[in-house]
Amino acid sequence: MTVAELKNLTNDEEKVFQLIAEDKFADAIGMIKSGGVRINCLDKSGMNYLDQACFKGNEELIEFLIENGANVDNRAHDQGYTSLMFAAIGGKAQICQRLLDAGARPHAENTIGKTASELAAFVGQFDCVSVISSYIGLEDVEKIINPKGPDADSTVYPSKLVHFVHDLTKTHEVHPIRLTFLVMDEEIAMEFRAKILFAVDRLFEKQLRTRQPNEVMSVKLWIILFVLRELLKVMKECSKMHENDSNTPTKAATAFAKNLLQMSPEDLVRPNEEQFLRNAIMAFPYKHLMLYQTLSRAFSQIKSGQPPSAFIVICQTLFGHRFVETAHFCATCGISAAQKRCKTCKSSYCSEKCQRFDWPIHKKCCEAIKNRRVEQDENVFIPLEDAMKETKLTEKTEEEVSNKEDDKNAEENKMEKSEENETSK
Repeated sequence: MTVAELKNLTNDEEKVFQLIAEDKFADAIGMIKSGGVRINCLDKSGMNYLDQACFKGNEELIEFLIENGANVDNRAHDQGYTSLMFAAIGGKAQICQRLLDAGARPHAENTIGKTASELAAFVGQFDCVSVISSYIGLEDVEKIINPKGPDADSTVYPSKLVHFVHDLTKTHEVHPIRLTFLVMDEEIAMEFRAKILFAVDRLFEKQLRTRQPNEVMSVKLWIILFVLRELLKVMKECSKMHENDSNTPTKAATAFAKNLLQMSPEDLVRPNEEQFLRNAIMAFPYKHLMLYQTLSRAFSQIKSGQPPSAFIVICQTLFGHRFVETAHFCATCGISAAQKRCKTCKSSYCSEKCQRFDWPIHKKCCEAIKNRRVEQDENVFIPLEDAMKETKLTEKTEEEVSNKEDDKNAEENKMEKSEENETSK
């Protein structure tokens, strides 16, 4: 159907656009359900219902439209704006994630050549920037788990496994507790342990084997891979020790998470989590990369156990200072949009589940955290720009030294040839 035909609206279709504009979302859903309304019809500017719903930011209507076949990548807008762009400009990170999962193209550009991520950055929606720029498509995971071709493995793995690996890797959330929560209750994690690690490892290696290597995505996936290796190893070892208990993997994962979260009232950061994340970065195999060197130098400037935490430093390096500055990280799982608060110390939590999970540890430290929060700002930042400058300066110095050595060697060769000529005469 052509754009002109899609813009030729019936009275009911015009009415739905009007209802969405007036924030009457339930009425709009009711009219669409009643029939006689094309789900992808366009208004005079080229927006479909999903575009308008994303502009308004109503998640219920957006979910309904996607489930009923709305085009998540409509390119008919007069200025080239897409539903993903509208959601990104509005700061709706969860909607951006849902659109990406439904097939929205993150690299689509509007008429002035801007992508959704660039538009979000321009208006200060840095959570959306991180969601979009860190996204890994389902098809990328599918190609690794179920490759096609004459040399491909004959084994066909279930789509549930593909979606599970996709859930682990698709977002910018790399906190080890969040990953543990995703894994701990999934039987598929133990059943296909080796394949999961293989898939994440292939995704990681792929980031640096392209014409334009993606260092940020590479480090992100390495952290995920490091966490999964350690977590699944613990779950496997405990399962061998307690073969008759089917709940052993979940218990082992819970113990793994509790150990990382341990802290005492005098601790400024969680010491086990701190050491774990520092070890993850130090184990990164491609140490010549600028991003690794920046992280390494940043950690060398911060005494272990002192703020900012390793997790904050990693997020700041991967996603930017403004992302960390505007985020409210869950004290348990590190999700960046936590909206709940501890009444006493104002620590952030994303859900009651995270708050309950952390409570046995947090209750011992709550008063100490409250007192420290009065004395200092909640977020402490390290000047990573200085670390990057130092890294570049070091590289420049090494290059100058190398050039001087080359010049010195050339001069010595020249003198040797001159002496040989004198001797022959």
